[in-house]
Amino acid sequence: MAGTKLISEIEKYLGLPYFINVGKYKNSGENALVGKGSAKEIALATIEFANKENVKLIDLTAAQIYKFQKKHHLGIDCSGLACHLSNYLFDLNLNPRRTSADMLTSAPLSIKINNQDARPGDLIRQKNGHHVLFVVEKNNNHIIYVDSSEKGRGVRYGKIIISPRIALYRIKATVR
Repeated sequence: MAGTKLISEIEKYLGLPYFINVGKYKNSGENALVGKGSAKEIALATIEFANKENVKLIDLTAAQIYKFQKKHHLGIDCSGLACHLSNYLFDLNLNPRRTSADMLTSAPLSIKINNQDARPGDLIRQKNGHHVLFVVEKNNNHIIYVDSSEKGRGVRYGKIIISPRIALYRIKATVR
């Protein structure tokens, strides 16, 4: 079972929009504007935009805040989320701005592991390295994960059945 500290950290990200670092925002100095910001950076940027526009966030529903963040290109992509959670869980110093799903699950940073050995902090590589899931816990024959995806409407939990088709990786700095 995942620790309560990890779950508390994940809850800071739940419901944030998916946003990938493309186009004019890619070279922005703001992490929150390129899909790589921490929950705190995204929250602060949301408040900053709201203040500039005289929007009272306290009066908005969760769905309205989500739309407001999407409108201002605030959110996080899958590799940004995996970096921040890995840094939190393992006290690493991965730079979300310099990583991608492919890089996180590549030989320099990680090793492929047996699916039955899954533990919190492991990564599931999908879509030929274009998407990554962060393992929260393994329960019998399934894995609970968190990810950020456009299809899933932002950061959310999911569940996947363990099968030979799953490509599971462990960040080398966490191998113990």
